[in-house]
Order: sequence, then C-alpha cells, then structure tokens
Amino acid sequence: MEQDSKGREVLEQMLKVRTSYPPDVLKSREVLAREAPEYLELFHKTYLYVLHGRSALPPKMKELIIIAVDAAQFYERGLRSHIRSALEAGATRDEIVEALLASSLAAGIHALSVSLPIFDEVVGQWENERKEPLKQEPP
Repeated sequence: MEQDSKGREVLEQMLKVRTSYPPDVLKSREVLAREAPEYLELFHKTYLYVLHGRSALPPKMKELIIIAVDAAQFYERGLRSHIRSALEAGATRDEIVEALLASSLAAGIHALSVSLPIFDEVVGQWENERKEPLKQEPP
C-alpha cells in the first residue's frame, strides 16, 4: 500500500508541471506510479532537472530540440505534447517548422510526413483556443 501512496504522490507532482499528457501517455505514467513509483520519481526529477534546473538553454530551445528528436524517432505522442509546450514557451510557427526540418536531415523526409500534419493539428488547436493566429516570423 505504501508503494501506491508514493506513486500517487509522484504522479500528482508530475501533473502539476506537465499538463499536456495525451491520454495513453498518462495511462503509462499511472501504471508506472502503481508498479514502479521509484522509477517514476527518478524520471520526473530528471525531467525537472533538464528542463527547469539548468539554464544554459532557454526552455523554448529545449522544447525545440525535443521536437526535433521526437520527429526523428517518429514519436507522434511526444510531438503533440512538446509542440504544445514549445508554443507555451513562446515558440513561433517558423521556429517549430525549422526544428522539424532539421530532424529530416537525420531521419529523412518521412519525419516530415509524420510530423507536419501533427504540427498543423496542434497549432490549429492552439490558435482556436486563443482565437488568434500564431505569429510568423517575417521572411
């Protein structure tokens, strides 16, 4: 029972920081909370350290890097989550597209076949929620 309590506590801490988990990813975190709460806690501490504990790169840049890696790995759920996080951190359409283009250098054009429709969907949702188009950088 103590393990369940520890896992619930860690999951609650995670959800205060990461509010954009897709349902299937959230389910995996719930299972980890129940089955391996110590691992979930270490994972969460690593996440906090990399994204918030270090300051050599601004949060927006870290999110753009994660987007490029997720695209190169064809990781759709991560793309949805981190494109949204990048937008929240102030990224522009052009910055996100450039990160996706960079990923195609490592993973090939198929990375764009997967990532650009997700980009379009997430940015569309973002704009609808805010009732204004996302800024684009001048050419």
